[in-house]
Amino acid sequence: MKLRVLALATVLIVLPGIASAQLSAPNAEGVSAGHTHLYIADLAKSREYWLNFGLTEVKSDKIKNAFSAPGMLVLLREQAPVLPSGQTSANHIAFSVKSYDVYKAKLVAMGAKLVLDKADTGQILADLPDGVRVEFLTDPAQTETIKFHHSHVQTLDVNGVRDWYVKVFGAEAGERAGMVSAVIPGGRVDFLAARGDAPKASKGNAIDHFGFEVASMDAFKAKMDKLGIKFDRAPEKRDDLGLTIAFIVDPVGTNIEITQGLAAVAKK
Repeated sequence: MKLRVLALATVLIVLPGIASAQLSAPNAEGVSAGHTHLYIADLAKSREYWLNFGLTEVKSDKIKNAFSAPGMLVLLREQAPVLPSGQTSANHIAFSVKSYDVYKAKLVAMGAKLVLDKADTGQILADLPDGVRVEFLTDPAQTETIKFHHSHVQTLDVNGVRDWYVKVFGAEAGERAGMVSAVIPGGRVDFLAARGDAPKASKGNAIDHFGFEVASMDAFKAKMDKLGIKFDRAPEKRDDLGLTIAFIVDPVGTNIEITQGLAAVAKK
């Protein structure tokens, strides 16, 4: 089945149903796709965008303003971003959807800026009013209305940064649409060659960080120590969230949260 690509700007993401809150089983090194955290200026408006896209709010006593799609949780924080995601290393997030026409109509109705629209291939690049950029791939044969597909990191060194993700997360090196990728359960990270100057770091911007879920924070920490990778925020058990969390930063400034326990919390 031919995938047709849509790219647009977003703010946070969620999907329908309890089952959709489930994250994928981890790879051999205990890692899977986890969440994407968006900084948005108007929480009420952003909630409308993502519910309109067919996403479902996670009902949990631990995490708030969270939305789910198969393979991914999207978290919203009401804080005005400094820059739109298209200007940062965390360029966009992508979902596979059943209908190109339906999602284009939704974007137009919500006032998204269509940066690129190719009807012949079903490709759209758009920025939502809050500055998040998202890509949609159309697959009419899929059973879900929408599901997570990939995150997109923008860098001047696509091969070097891809190799870092393969090493750190035990990802499988891959390729898609002429771009190198790091494939993990639940999705993949694709690497977009930046033009001109290096993109800005993601922290404090529309896509503040990408998140990966791990089966064991202790095992992940031991691996980071062995690789000589320092934590930007050391592992910390948060009883209020029901999680253990930590942060690292990739070679181009993409803020990355590591979580243990997110899948279980999202089901509550």
